[in-house]
Amino acid sequence: MSVAAAPPPRDAAPARDESLGSIFAALAANTAIAVAKGTAAALTGSPALLAETLHTVADAGNEVFLWIAVRRSRHAADASHPFGYGPERYYWALIAAIGMFLVGGALSVWEGITALIHPRPLEDFWVGVAVLVVALVLDGMSRVVAGRTLRRQAAARHVTVARLLRESPDPTVVTVYLEDSIDVAGAALALIALVLHRVTGSALPDALATLAIGLMLGYVALRLTGRNRRLLTNQAVPERYVQALRRRLVEMPGIAGVASLQAVYLGPGEVLVTADVTLEHCQSADDVAAAIERARTDIRRDVPAIARLQLTPVPRG
Repeated sequence: MSVAAAPPPRDAAPARDESLGSIFAALAANTAIAVAKGTAAALTGSPALLAETLHTVADAGNEVFLWIAVRRSRHAADASHPFGYGPERYYWALIAAIGMFLVGGALSVWEGITALIHPRPLEDFWVGVAVLVVALVLDGMSRVVAGRTLRRQAAARHVTVARLLRESPDPTVVTVYLEDSIDVAGAALALIALVLHRVTGSALPDALATLAIGLMLGYVALRLTGRNRRLLTNQAVPERYVQALRRRLVEMPGIAGVASLQAVYLGPGEVLVTADVTLEHCQSADDVAAAIERARTDIRRDVPAIARLQLTPVPRG
């Protein structure tokens, strides 16, 4: 069985380096953009720009949480965590998603409602336009970095980027990519709202854009929260990988069948597999031990993503 047909390849070291690169690129972009947007929001009085400022501040804070997630998940296994610290990444990514919802989504929706009730005049129009254009460029560049990382990971697993976004056991790059996508969409909405406010003289487009930005953030945050919750609660590896591993076990000399098999994520690029296997007839105790050890060694060599492989021989039937 090739690695392509196996559970996701254990790309722990490269994936973590790639994750950090995406995080640092997003953090640098969001910090610069947050300062610029905040200044422009104060000068123009645009609620959409204020919503974008809150959004970008939340994103910058999230990048710090994701950096903590990567650093803590890299700790080696010890007596208190014999399977390692991989779930740390899921915990801190969950905190980042909650922060996105509260700071970026909820506050933006509140600001949009306030702008509908109490419209504000538009000032320093060109400052707002310049800041949003720069934000579009910087957010777009950060999104390109995260997109390249996702495409490399998708190619390593022989899946599409869309499927990887649904299934990836590494929430950091997925979070950065989705944040950057919303950043680009939000900045474009705010720019359109600013132009419409200037052309029509109505503050309504600004308020509606603010609401739209908040709702987009809330939706993405809820999706990320659900994804990290599933990973924290020992989510199973996708069924196609489980079936491929079952077929590989049956091909091993001395193993006649697989009575049951479970595979769950221990962390990004790390999988725990437990299986009850039936053995061929007329095997001595030494033969049984040799067959189990041979299967364990060969499969872990072929599929480095399997950090733990526990095989238990059981009677047929």
